[in-house]
Amino acid sequence: MLRLNLLGELEVWRDEKRLALPPSRKTRALLGFLAASGRSHRRERLCSMFWEVPDDPRGSLRWSMSRLRAIVDEPHAQRILANRESVGFEPQGADIDLLALRAASGKGFDQLETETLTELAGAFRGEFLEGLELPAQHEFQAWCLAEREDLRQQQIQLLTTLAHRLAEAGEPAIGPWRQLTQIDPYNEAARLELLRALIAAGREQEAERQYEAAERQFRELGGDTAARFTR
Repeated sequence: MLRLNLLGELEVWRDEKRLALPPSRKTRALLGFLAASGRSHRRERLCSMFWEVPDDPRGSLRWSMSRLRAIVDEPHAQRILANRESVGFEPQGADIDLLALRAASGKGFDQLETETLTELAGAFRGEFLEGLELPAQHEFQAWCLAEREDLRQQQIQLLTTLAHRLAEAGEPAIGPWRQLTQIDPYNEAARLELLRALIAAGREQEAERQYEAAERQFRELGGDTAARFTR
């Protein structure tokens, strides 16, 4: 079983063993892009997206593809598919956390079982393709930042749904509310719900620390935002 984790630092696992990835950041970013986009791309676009002209982009693309094939391809499953015009990634049974999230989101988070919501929330280990910034490659960087913001909004929706589901069942929702305040620190509703959950659980000292931290953050914004939170 091959597994790709994109919701955080890029990871590739086979049979519960984490595989070593190429040291080239561009090669790793290429794998993340192909696996996340879910379609083939013309070689010309990939060359301009990841390499500068003086670097022999076509040669660099071929070199990167050979390194990726050694990691993700298997005798019964060729996942890096290429012809003279285009290159793509075919999961061929591989488990990809991003694709599982997209499938769940398409159904609607409110339609999912609580256990499934919890598993999806746990799949977020950090930012999408964390650590694979390529500031000099503007097209890739713009794509990556847009994906991260879209996934952040999905994570907010997912965690909010999970927190309300747990609360309705009379279970502590401290974890989801805390995660929400970490990825959306100026979310007043999430801050207040976290405080309520901590107090209900008898964790007054932690609630006080959370309150003080939130008050400092909202005071930085000034005006009515701080006043609404501290009333």
